[in-house]
Amino acid sequence: MANIIFFGETGSGKSSLVNMILGYEAALTSNATHGCTFQSDAYSTSINGVQFTLHDTSGLDEGEQGRVPHADAIVQLYSLLKRLNGGLSLLIFVMKAPARIRDSTKSNWRLFTEVMCRSNVPNALVITGLEQEANMDAWWPANQEHFRLNEIYPSAHACVTAIKGKMKRNGSYILQEEYDQSRKKVQDMIIATRRYDPWRMQTVEWLNQVVYETYYESRACRSSIERKRAVDTIRGAEEDLIGRLIGAILRDYKVDSQLPREMKVTKYSNLHCRDIRDRPLIAPSRQSNFIK
Repeated sequence: MANIIFFGETGSGKSSLVNMILGYEAALTSNATHGCTFQSDAYSTSINGVQFTLHDTSGLDEGEQGRVPHADAIVQLYSLLKRLNGGLSLLIFVMKAPARIRDSTKSNWRLFTEVMCRSNVPNALVITGLEQEANMDAWWPANQEHFRLNEIYPSAHACVTAIKGKMKRNGSYILQEEYDQSRKKVQDMIIATRRYDPWRMQTVEWLNQVVYETYYESRACRSSIERKRAVDTIRGAEEDLIGRLIGAILRDYKVDSQLPREMKVTKYSNLHCRDIRDRPLIAPSRQSNFIK
């Protein structure tokens, strides 16, 4: 079964979009919840005969001053990726028109697409709230340059309405036609954009790359603009995040709990970790910069 993760700020229309794809009201919608506790709800559906699980996330809103979400939320996101059965086939970023791009928007985009998924998963952008537009599809050509300038490059996009509007006396809805068109548009986009061979997170390799980029290279290689950009994505939460992730991974690989400051993984002898305040967390051996 293919997995799809929906992400975006509170009030963007994630749950309404999930309900539209499902064809019935299952996901609870809310525009009042402030992002502080990460959670995800899973819903199964079939699109053109293909089975999908839709993961509706919440609690990943922007932090203070446009920083990324609290480390606890990122750790929970990591846990979600780790336990997905069948891997991940698609990321869907949901924004509501006029879709203003803030620092937090870019941070969340990079957090999901580049940091957590290592640019291995197709990403689609869905713009909701376009029910008043005469031509919903015309919104993207008029606004795509704004996304390009902010380095947001979706693999695909859909401009939709995720609401039916008021009910008429005859039982139909004012926006039923636009709603039905939007549903088909999103479903077709999913089928066309998803990975046919879902990406599966290789825990140790993933951890090594993320920690090395975000902690070690941020201090040793400040001249690299790209690396600094990646570090900024999770700045403000890195110590808590890295500490928790390392704890989880090392437990998975049965690290000797009696060695808190100089820990060795018997299966991967070239991984050495120190306390999170005593860099480097990962000291690549002379034979290899990354875990094999």
